[in-house]
Amino acid sequence: MRRDAFSELVNTILLAVVVLAPAWAIGAEHLDPQLSFRVLSWVALVGIFVGMVCAYSDLAGEVVHPFTIVGGAAGVFYLITRIMPDVPPEASFHERLQELIRQIVEWFSVVIAGGQATNNLLFLLLLALVAWYIGYFGGWSVFRARSAWWPVTASATALTLILATFPDLYLYMLVELVAAMLLIGRLNLESRQMNWQLHGLRQANGLTFRAFRASLALALALVILTWLAPAALAARAFSQQLGQISRPWEQAQTDFNRLFGGLQSQQDQASLSGFGRTMSFHGSFHLADTPVLQIQSPRPEYWRAAVFDTYTGHGWQSSDPIDQQYIPAGASMLGLPDQQRFEIAQQITVLQPRGNYLVGAAQPFQFDRAVSAQAYPDAPGGQVDLIAAFATQSLVSGSHYTVVSDVSTASESQLRTSNQAYPAEVRQRYLPLPPVPERVHQLAIQLTENQPDTYDKAVAVESYLRSMPYSLDVPPPPPGQDGVDYFLFNLKTGYCDYFASAMAVMLRSVGIPARVVSGYATGTQQGDGSYIVKDSDSHSWTEVYFPPYGWVSFEPSGGWPTFQRGSGNQSAVTPMPVPITQPQPSVNQSQTQVTPTPTATPTSVPGGISPTVAATRPPPSVDLHPLLPLLIFLSLLIGLALLAWYLWERGLRGKPAAVVAYAKMTRLAGLLGFGLRPTDTPEEYGRALGRALPDVSASVENIASEYARYRFGQQHPSEGNRPLRLWRFVRNSLLRRIGRLSRSGR
Repeated sequence: MRRDAFSELVNTILLAVVVLAPAWAIGAEHLDPQLSFRVLSWVALVGIFVGMVCAYSDLAGEVVHPFTIVGGAAGVFYLITRIMPDVPPEASFHERLQELIRQIVEWFSVVIAGGQATNNLLFLLLLALVAWYIGYFGGWSVFRARSAWWPVTASATALTLILATFPDLYLYMLVELVAAMLLIGRLNLESRQMNWQLHGLRQANGLTFRAFRASLALALALVILTWLAPAALAARAFSQQLGQISRPWEQAQTDFNRLFGGLQSQQDQASLSGFGRTMSFHGSFHLADTPVLQIQSPRPEYWRAAVFDTYTGHGWQSSDPIDQQYIPAGASMLGLPDQQRFEIAQQITVLQPRGNYLVGAAQPFQFDRAVSAQAYPDAPGGQVDLIAAFATQSLVSGSHYTVVSDVSTASESQLRTSNQAYPAEVRQRYLPLPPVPERVHQLAIQLTENQPDTYDKAVAVESYLRSMPYSLDVPPPPPGQDGVDYFLFNLKTGYCDYFASAMAVMLRSVGIPARVVSGYATGTQQGDGSYIVKDSDSHSWTEVYFPPYGWVSFEPSGGWPTFQRGSGNQSAVTPMPVPITQPQPSVNQSQTQVTPTPTATPTSVPGGISPTVAATRPPPSVDLHPLLPLLIFLSLLIGLALLAWYLWERGLRGKPAAVVAYAKMTRLAGLLGFGLRPTDTPEEYGRALGRALPDVSASVENIASEYARYRFGQQHPSEGNRPLRLWRFVRNSLLRRIGRLSRSGR
């Protein structure tokens, strides 16, 4: 059947929308002001065009695909060399290519060494290659195979991953769904019209419009379903079941952030807080004011979520080996306790889930629910050096738990008399540094050399950092430069991640064990005494080890009060408050700002930053969106569908139409209970199946006859693709008889 130009133009437009949706979404985020991610749209468009041209040619796929795969990759590399930042405009292509190869080698060196890569150019290169292949094979699939499943599946998978990273780009998924359903509907109708024309059947009036209307209705139904998905996921039982499969994704998040740690959305929109096993140095950001936790505690504290022990030069990570331990409800992870510490219990209600991280003050060691604990096995004193605790069942809005924490009450005088008999485990894990610029080490020496003890050295570094202005509007470190060095000597301003990192690195450089901790600042006290913690309270600070008092917190971020030290009298504090009934969360209650023991919200912050924002820290590049369990579930379904398709098509590629049609007919009939017997000839099986399918008996016998003529006559059938057209009628008839087909009557 001759395809009219208008119909092909409509198919081209719909295909372009399907393929370009992920590229548009990435471009809208402005992930790097120095790189134009909008080139992805042009790469995908060129890929579609080349795929169309090859599809309309008479060349076989085995001939054109190798050239387009290699040629497309070469074109993408050339394009990336033309838009590389920090390369002189007069540089030759050879020089640009050498620089690109150097950056790729450097990126691999950092990744293989376990460090955190921040080169966004390599991320753009990877996306451009993906855009090319989706565009090219999408054009080939639609205009040669007349099938939309490849571009729809590949593009939807890419957009799903983007949505898990940037959930505010949901509109692009809606556009993708509508265009995909319309394209699938159109190609399916065109295929049927070809069959009808070959069989001399007349098409009913208005059928094209009715097919369009049905496809549009189905697309809108999918849009409504996905729109309502978050409400369905809020159901506790459903969320807990799907949440179990999100754990591998958390590791994938960690790996992604390590590979592409320099990504940061430049959109003027609030992000969500979140935590992982890595913390990168990012650029400007701001977090949403969404309430995420309500915490009932006998005193205000910082709420710890994750601990980082390894500095990479580009950020921090929780290094291996980490024991993944199952801790039963009520079991204590506290071994021989450090001196001058006491226990407090906190009751925590989840208002908006941000992954499965459980938070707690200072050193959490006991939970009222079973937890999966990431911990180092070599903690001093037989303790569990807890890195992070995860709920074994997915946290949802309304979840609540109780945590008991070990909090320091050591006084300044006690900390000043602390000895330097650090346990071997502490020295081995919390003193090492990668190669750090010498001027960082010299600054640390200058600040601490005249201080008489470890505590005063830590206070000296803390005081120096607190004199620097606090700002959320900073550019990220350039590739190849140490993040702390960049902060101390180039930026000379920054936010909590930079301040906490600088203090930990400088103290380590002079032989004092230190680490970085991430979690939430205290939040805002409510009328009932509880604290409402928001995304914007996400924060990082520094902990320093003092034998025999354990880990003690410091606040190096400028504009925030220092931690108030204890009196050294444990009996002055009630160790375990009486458990309370969980209050119903309410963010509309009368709110009063408190002066917490570790920190207090200042009335003003240098640089005009609001007190709420000043204690924030940037989220990981990827955070656990509430739709994640559903996205993973759908991805698994897509994977199973692709596997089923591969098994179904296995061994049929390049075979004559008669062989393909007969194989598919016998496979489907066999699955439905009408299998091929060892003694059957093709004609015998065709007659038997034809009697079971009287409405398409002629088509069944024709397929069997064509196959027998090819199989035993050793010649190609003479009727072209007619067996495949007949197979579609047989397939539909077989599917209508699911559960009612059997060979027992033969």
